Amino acid sequence: MADRRALFRKDVTKVKRDATSESRQLMNRLKQMTPARFVRLPAKTLARLTAAQYREIVGAIAPEIGCPVPPPPPKPERETLGWRERWRLLPSSAQMTVITLVLTTVIVMAAVASPQAWRWTLTHIEIVRHQERSTWPRCARLSPYTDGCLYFPTDDMDWDALAAQLHMPPQQLYDDNKHLPPQFIPARAPIVVWRHRGRLVE
Repeated sequence: MADRRALFRKDVTKVKRDATSESRQLMNRLKQMTPARFVRLPAKTLARLTAAQYREIVGAIAPEIGCPVPPPPPKPERETLGWRERWRLLPSSAQMTVITLVLTTVIVMAAVASPQAWRWTLTHIEIVRHQERSTWPRCARLSPYTDGCLYFPTDDMDWDALAAQLHMPPQQLYDDNKHLPPQFIPARAPIVVWRHRGRLVE
């Protein structure tokens, strides 16, 4: 069995070698021809030549004649897809990644802009209070935006600490709270928080 395979491979190799030798001999004979004789060759002979061999022969017997080289096939035009079609072509994992990035960006921008927007809103709303301050609402807490309310501390409080929490000048707090002692603020004493940006009515 092995001998038959070896013999078969030997025969195939010999056939390839003979074919290559025969093709080389044919090429050499054709290159020796004149252009007039070459064009009179039968179609059967020319059919044995590849396109490269044909150009090589023509270049040898008639160098002034150039064989046209077939142009490369045109590149297929890529279809322009709309964003909906491109979105549908994305895998679900890529779609989720894009959605997550967009939502994260929106949340971060909202978190950054919210304090500024809140501060702008508070500074552009006119607070209207009655001149009788005992009717004012209670302050929920002390912050740079607290305004137009009464704060009742649960413990004694220092004026400087109050001014720091409200971001207000201490002198302005003194002037609006002359009913309180200047040394400290007693627990449960009403503290008037008024930034003078609003309007007092009778």
